[in-house]
Amino acid sequence: MQPNPPVPHTATVDDKGIHVTTASGKSRTYSGGEVITLTQVIDLAEGAATLCQTTSEACLALVDESEQVAADCDVLIAEITEKGVGDNLIGKCEHLKEQLELQAAAAKKLHDQIQGGEEACRTASANAEVRHGGIFRAVADSPLTKPAERDFYNAR
Repeated sequence: MQPNPPVPHTATVDDKGIHVTTASGKSRTYSGGEVITLTQVIDLAEGAATLCQTTSEACLALVDESEQVAADCDVLIAEITEKGVGDNLIGKCEHLKEQLELQAAAAKKLHDQIQGGEEACRTASANAEVRHGGIFRAVADSPLTKPAERDFYNAR
């Protein structure tokens, strides 16, 4: 039996915790170690994956912006050189271009790492359902409202 593919959740983070909104519109906030059900684990993993995806896209945008500004620096350096304004200004522009290239490389590296995290979160979400969904549904569907007495668990 193949599980349904993961459905993206929206998630935000603030000082009160992680706020996850499921595809069905339910909203939950996780502030610490209170994840106690399989559904909450899946929701939290999907929310984390969504945060990873958003951050990954922001990193790519930063890469593009850094590369564009670095290209603008090349044009500026050519114009300054043509006008013979001064070596000091050219040196500062070249330094700025180098820093922008370093920023683009760091953002690209972070993007690649975050993508791995996103994939791990989505895999954890899917695996949680596959591995534990049956017993979770059995417990959730059970008519019992309290656990068995201690002697039941101690019986051999």
